[in-house]
Amino acid sequence: MNYHLSDHIYVTQFREELILLDTKKDKYTICFKEFSELLMNVLGRNDLPSNKDHFAASHSQNLLQRSTYIQKLLDDGILEKDVAPYPFKIDQKPHSEGVSNVDWRLPLENKNVGLNIHVLSALWTLIKVNTYIKFKGLYPTIQLIRKSRNPQKVYIIPQDEELRELANVVNKACLMYPSRTKCLEWAMTFVLMALKRKWRCNLEIGVQNYPFMAHAWVECDGKTVMDSQDLREGLGIILNEPFRKVAI
Repeated sequence: MNYHLSDHIYVTQFREELILLDTKKDKYTICFKEFSELLMNVLGRNDLPSNKDHFAASHSQNLLQRSTYIQKLLDDGILEKDVAPYPFKIDQKPHSEGVSNVDWRLPLENKNVGLNIHVLSALWTLIKVNTYIKFKGLYPTIQLIRKSRNPQKVYIIPQDEELRELANVVNKACLMYPSRTKCLEWAMTFVLMALKRKWRCNLEIGVQNYPFMAHAWVECDGKTVMDSQDLREGLGIILNEPFRKVAI
């Protein structure tokens, strides 16, 4: 018997601890070291160093406690049983120093973008993203992105100039929107617009602990779009959709 994370749960390792994201509750949970080790083992990953001194009680008591933890995770809808191994990659940053506080702002360039059909499409997409997040929540918004990818289509890696042009279009739409756009809404809007162009772009969310911080950006071909590459190297990437990374 194998165990999978439920489809609304995402995970990453930052230093010696796992961080869980429950997209239905829009809530992050930092797991203590021993629990992180247990969860990685349950998911078929043995990358965290084992603490052999943990639980000085007997082996049978350890198994009982493990079984209790697993049942609790099943009851809470975090884990589910499956016949196949957990297929997705778990990003791990065991030695990362993290990143300093990110004061994100629109990645504006000195390029004037006029009002056109592309800007109006981006504005409509931005309105849709904000409406989903506000009235439906994070999980349905992530599902919107996942369903916008057609598995029968071939998606390409665009040129850097094409990415910059789309970023300028999204920026123009954000400036027209009546409230301030945050990194998550910007990245989601960009990815949805990119998918319409059949571009292989991902929404990524990275996190760290102590101090806790979460930041969203767009990934294309292993690089951030209009943001610092240090984010992908310094933060644990807890979510990447709709082209989710699979375990090798």
